[in-house]
Amino acid sequence: MSKEVNKAKVPFGEKISYLITNIGNIPLMLLLSSFFLIFYTDVVGLDAGKLATLFLISKIVDGISDPIMGYFLDRFPVTKMGKFRPMLILGTIICVINYILLWFGAVWSSVGKYVIVYITYLLLGWTFDVMDISLNSLLPVMTDVPKERNTLSMIKMIGYVLGGMIISILGPIIVASGTLESYYVLIFGAMAIVLIFSIFGVLGVKERVSFKGNEEERYGIKDLFRFLGFKPIIVAFLATLLLGVATQMRSGANAYFFTYIMGDMKLMSAVSGIAVVGTVLGIIIAPILANKIGKKWVFVIGLIITALGFGISWIDPTSMGVLYAASVIISLGQMLAMTLSYGIQADNTTYVQYKTGKRAEAAIASLSSFISKVGQGIAGALPGYILALTGFVANAAVQSDAVHKGIIASVSGIPFVLCVIGILVFIFGYKLTQKNVDEMTEELREKSDSVIETEDPASSVEETVETAKEKVEEKIQDLKESAQEKLEAIKEESEDRFEAVKEKAEESAEAVKDKVEDIVDSVKEKFGE
Repeated sequence: MSKEVNKAKVPFGEKISYLITNIGNIPLMLLLSSFFLIFYTDVVGLDAGKLATLFLISKIVDGISDPIMGYFLDRFPVTKMGKFRPMLILGTIICVINYILLWFGAVWSSVGKYVIVYITYLLLGWTFDVMDISLNSLLPVMTDVPKERNTLSMIKMIGYVLGGMIISILGPIIVASGTLESYYVLIFGAMAIVLIFSIFGVLGVKERVSFKGNEEERYGIKDLFRFLGFKPIIVAFLATLLLGVATQMRSGANAYFFTYIMGDMKLMSAVSGIAVVGTVLGIIIAPILANKIGKKWVFVIGLIITALGFGISWIDPTSMGVLYAASVIISLGQMLAMTLSYGIQADNTTYVQYKTGKRAEAAIASLSSFISKVGQGIAGALPGYILALTGFVANAAVQSDAVHKGIIASVSGIPFVLCVIGILVFIFGYKLTQKNVDEMTEELREKSDSVIETEDPASSVEETVETAKEKVEEKIQDLKESAQEKLEAIKEESEDRFEAVKEKAEESAEAVKDKVEDIVDSVKEKFGE
């Protein structure tokens, strides 16, 4: 049966399903980075420093689970639904249950609040892995066509933006009162979105890059460390880590900034709303620029613009005009960079397969998730430690000057420095070009290591039946010829026997005739006398 590479575009309806699936993923981590710290300090009454330690330790510890989970997901059997779609559905359900307990388990219990928070937070690292790694593994197996990957990366970011926009605009308004009931509305409403969008969305996508499932494509635990040794992967992860820490640190500290410096958390909603302008612009131009100048340079431009936005906000942090402008600029840069980061991840997956012959979509996605978690841990811990060190007092009407400076450093100064470092790392460290990726992809196709689209199963069955029919006809013909030969042999043998019997009969007849003649002659002689 011939193998055929399908270079057709991913259908529009499937792209919509992919968009919906990604929207469903967003509320989980965005709510944690935006409101979890202030919820537990101002509503539940826990210590900011102890929570900061939780963020740092738990994210690094549960980040270790990512490569392990990726290893098992890559070895998960290919079902009728594919390899990653069933696990995404399962992961969504168990993650939502875990997530609700994380937010309200300590509230519902009168004792052991820190223990409950620590355990549920650590468990989230595992349950979210099943969901998130499966989702991030979908893009490489939906297509290997570079332009389609760029488009799917853009769609993924649109999903993230739409989900993020809903949370960023409505979240501050819903919890502005700071009551437990307001957080019930926010969290349970968000979890309903996660369940519906993730499950129904993933049912509409298709995994095209098939797995042959042979031992050559599989990798071992040791291979994970080998993958990390590839420079493109190290550099991409480090740059993404720096950008992630910068943006998530700002996100986590924003609730404190607008509550204790600007005096109104609802202003956070307005600033998040205006940021949509930069977000939409970034999503639109990212794939266009990527197809012209390549993913690397679009990613770099995104980092530069993001750093510029943080720098502007650092100059005059309490001016609403500056905040609006900086918010648009940061969102534009962030979208340019993050939109292409998933395409870069897919290219790195191709690079690993080209170098090692191993199919490691989930491994790269899990390592990426590990980096993301480390970033979340650092980004969540730094504001907490800064608040604790500067003397923050929860719900105090007036905070000290040191607290104000610490909060401003968390939303502007430190993120600016991190982005500058990320720019230098990626410019000088990432050498994988689009031309390199195209050449590797074409060579992999020629080797038939991955098949994008096999023949229609119906045609495969017809071909199999036709082949079997031909074999049966050949066998029947052989049997006919063998039978004919045997019949000819029997006929010849029968004719020989018939001749022999005929000759014997003729000899016997002659003998009888002679005997009769002798008797007749004897009788004649006797009577004649």
